[in-house]
Amino acid sequence: MQTFCSLSMLSRRNIRIKVLQQLYAFQQQESPSLPNTIKQLQSSFKGIYQVYYFAIEFLEDFNTYLESEREVEIQKYFPSKTHIHKTKAIERLDFYHAIVNSEDFKLYKVQSKYNWRNHGHLFDKLFEDIVQYDFFIEFDIFEKPTSDVQKQFLTNLYEVLFNEFDLFESIMSDEYVLWDDDSADVLQAIIKSIDKFYDKGKLTIEKPEPKQTEGMIFGEDLLKKCIVDKDYIDDLIKTNISNWDSERLTMMDIIMLRMSISEFLYFETIPPKATINEYLDIAKIYSTPKSHIFINGVLDKIRKTLLENGKMIKTGIGLKNEK
Repeated sequence: MQTFCSLSMLSRRNIRIKVLQQLYAFQQQESPSLPNTIKQLQSSFKGIYQVYYFAIEFLEDFNTYLESEREVEIQKYFPSKTHIHKTKAIERLDFYHAIVNSEDFKLYKVQSKYNWRNHGHLFDKLFEDIVQYDFFIEFDIFEKPTSDVQKQFLTNLYEVLFNEFDLFESIMSDEYVLWDDDSADVLQAIIKSIDKFYDKGKLTIEKPEPKQTEGMIFGEDLLKKCIVDKDYIDDLIKTNISNWDSERLTMMDIIMLRMSISEFLYFETIPPKATINEYLDIAKIYSTPKSHIFINGVLDKIRKTLLENGKMIKTGIGLKNEK
């Protein structure tokens, strides 16, 4: 059994980063357009799904490589049974067969702009390395591995690919410009699909749908608020920093302040302290080394000002008494 679902692959932090990037691009345009910027944001949301499918499709092409490797070994005068058995690793995975037999996944592949056949050198290097890992050696013992053994093997395989295999990271970065931002969410989504398949016996593949998920709606709303209410938000920033401090602000800092204040004002269920913590972490990556310290001070001051003036209304358990 198979199904495509609309679970959100994007973490809230990644959504904020994509909004940050689009707001920065908007700021640089001579004739910025809100509708076009929204379309670009939507495209960045959809892009992560394409890479997710590409990473799952990896299993098919890796197995094709292993089949050719097996044929070469079989043709030898003294073929190695051990080597031949290793080349059957992917074929012993029920998840692989579910992907191959999925009509929906076949339809995706026709539309995909990515192709693993452009990266055959990856499979050579991967097979050479992966057979030496303990998780592969332990899996290779089994002729018919159990569901639990298969799930653990697949999880380990993808974690090695994403976290340890430099060539894989290089290829993904070349194919997809936002790989550094999205790789953690893609890996999490793949592992979730693997877990659901082996725990519930059905292939569940994530996909975007015309009716946006909650996370995407949050991202669009945040983008719109930052642009539409820019003047009001900038006035709040100016009245809460000194002239000397304003000279220290980079464009990224200003945009992150706008985003944070928008969350203070317009997103009632997000705790202010959670907002601040998120943007401090983002600032450490996307701004100057000391920006997060400065942003923390400005946001804390604005948070207190908005609370005192009754302009920041928060709802939900644990939010009403946020101080």
